[in-house]
Amino acid sequence: MGTEVPGKTRVRLRENFQRYFLAGLLVFLPVVITLWFLGWVIGLLDGLLDVLPAGVHPQTYLPFAIPGLGALVTVTLILFLGILTRGVATRRFLAAWENIFVKIPIFRGVYTAVQKLVQTFLGQSENSRQVVMIEYPRKGIYTVGFAMGRAWRELENKQDAQLVNVFVPTTPNPTSGFFLLVPTAEISPLDMTMEEALKLITSGGLITPDDKSRRRG
Repeated sequence: MGTEVPGKTRVRLRENFQRYFLAGLLVFLPVVITLWFLGWVIGLLDGLLDVLPAGVHPQTYLPFAIPGLGALVTVTLILFLGILTRGVATRRFLAAWENIFVKIPIFRGVYTAVQKLVQTFLGQSENSRQVVMIEYPRKGIYTVGFAMGRAWRELENKQDAQLVNVFVPTTPNPTSGFFLLVPTAEISPLDMTMEEALKLITSGGLITPDDKSRRRG
């Protein structure tokens, strides 16, 4: 009897430890991952100032370094540009500036591709994008992606089939992914918004559109 009590106590302590550790992990991981992602975004924005010459870099003439100053300046610049685009004269200037960019051979391809991608994901209209389900990476396995419109006609002629450009984001970082050419017949449109799809993909399927409706109910 004397040996059973310590054994049961150890088992109970181990079960309590596992239960409390798992409960703490469920609170800890979302906070850490969210802070890591925010830190990555801030670091990315902060690094944009590194392209400036040392003579005009804010950190060179300030008496002390300010962490995140580049991110603050970048966000302020983005807001300032957004305000400027409301004016007719500014829109004409930006259109002329864009015409200069698209005439540079190497720069033109990158600029146009990035511009279309940003407009597709951040634009207000969702006419050119559709959340879809496709069979990938093999038969019997499915994934969620974004249909980005008809494929280039030359690509369709090669296969003699109607193809759709589909972008499949990765988990948990949806900023990277795969570009696929999928036959129209193999695409299943989903009744899901872009935001809902990104939450589903980023969470690895843990956050679904049904969660929102259950919370409202």
